[in-house]
Amino acid sequence: MSGKVWAYVRSPVGAGAGANAAGGKVVAGLRASHVAGAGSKAGALDGGSPWALAGLPMLDEPSGPGAAGPNDCVVPVGSAPTLLLSDKSAMTSLTISPWLMNAKAKETAALPDGELQRRLRREGVPAIIGEKRPGDVGITRLSVSVWGFDAVEIARLGWHSPSINDVKYKRGQVDPICLHREHALWKPAEKLAARALYALGLDFGQVEARVTDQGKLYVAAVRPVMPRLSPGGQFRLKELVNEFASAWAAEAFRRPVAKLGADPEFVLLSEDGRVVPASRYFKPEADAGCDSVRVRGEKRWPLVELRPRPTTEPSRLASDVRRLLVAAAEKTAGAALTWRAGAMPVPGLPLGGHVHLSGVALTGERLRALDNAVALPLRLLEPPSAAKRRPRYGALGDVRRQPHGGFEFRTPPSWLVSPRLALGAFALAKIAAEHSRELAAWRPLDEERYREAFYSDDRAVLLEASDRIYGLIRQTAGYDRYREPVDYLFASIAGDRRWDESADFRRKWRIPIM
Repeated sequence: MSGKVWAYVRSPVGAGAGANAAGGKVVAGLRASHVAGAGSKAGALDGGSPWALAGLPMLDEPSGPGAAGPNDCVVPVGSAPTLLLSDKSAMTSLTISPWLMNAKAKETAALPDGELQRRLRREGVPAIIGEKRPGDVGITRLSVSVWGFDAVEIARLGWHSPSINDVKYKRGQVDPICLHREHALWKPAEKLAARALYALGLDFGQVEARVTDQGKLYVAAVRPVMPRLSPGGQFRLKELVNEFASAWAAEAFRRPVAKLGADPEFVLLSEDGRVVPASRYFKPEADAGCDSVRVRGEKRWPLVELRPRPTTEPSRLASDVRRLLVAAAEKTAGAALTWRAGAMPVPGLPLGGHVHLSGVALTGERLRALDNAVALPLRLLEPPSAAKRRPRYGALGDVRRQPHGGFEFRTPPSWLVSPRLALGAFALAKIAAEHSRELAAWRPLDEERYREAFYSDDRAVLLEASDRIYGLIRQTAGYDRYREPVDYLFASIAGDRRWDESADFRRKWRIPIM
């Protein structure tokens, strides 16, 4: 259980194959004994490539002492990889195999412009691929290089202009080619590019983004390779790769323990069905507080938001949620109100049931485990009207880092509609976070057929996906600890049960209606 992170350069077509430690197939070309002269294509490991200084050990053999082990991670260097580290189609039981980053690179590179654009827009990522618009001459073009969820470098394309969208900067504020991390465009461009790569099943790469004269960003191209970087970009890449490799090795040595938190939302309705501002009863900073939304640019406070105490146990988190619901009931005592939760109990007002995780590293593999083990089952339990929340809210892979070092999984809707639903969501998040390596064996949402069904509401296909992920979950050690709440959710799916967003959820939680 080494937990190493390797780089490999593709060998010529026709290289031999061997068997890996997990019993799957290793196909074509892991040997990289000659680093110098490995190629000059973008991403190839030569002296000027972005990987030359990244510090990763080179994978030497597909089997034997120099091979990738079951808990290792392999970073393909060069053009779109053809290597497969496991034969998932033949899996009948849970299997751990090395994680091949950018496994979707070849598929993504082959997508026609129209299909690439469709997939990105489906996931809520603004994209205009391969179209030349009349106003493109004045639009700023950016190359955003991404590792995981971090921008390595953001470079200007066609940088001879002294301004960005006609906004001129003083000397020293903007590098002639690369943007500084303090630049106002850095964070939105980083978020857009990371979302685009993740939505396409990639873990690193280059996104060409464009900035309109109104300051809006959209994706114009995606390339599943790391481009050549400036010296500063290479230093940044090395930092990020070393940080990732250290976290990966630590988790391989000792299984991480995920600490859970949450900030579920609900809405208050008056007797005539109008939304009552939560700020009338709750303070923004309180544990049972309120949260804001912007309506036509105006900040309003319609949502009640609960902030339970973080804990490693799902049952304790659910108990603390109930404690806060009781506190909220005391603050609204005597008011003729109805409490609603779910995905969108009031038209135009989507609600979130964000789950916070700490003690585990944010990786693409972990986020995909959360999508499959948490978002997919909840998708099958929501009412049909909940689909209106997506893709602006509730898209797969919606994540945000937190100041405390953890991250917030934002895809789920407000599971406050039921205490058993809440407990089940916490249990699944715990299992996904701690067993993401095992769940990687056969994730349905990695396949386009199931991902399309998630957004198009093809229930028959989603049920197939649900059965598949349920089978993997049952083989984890976490399932033995949280069997009851997990089985309840999947039994509800099998029984075609949906939650009711029109009901006052206090009755389910046995909260007195005062």
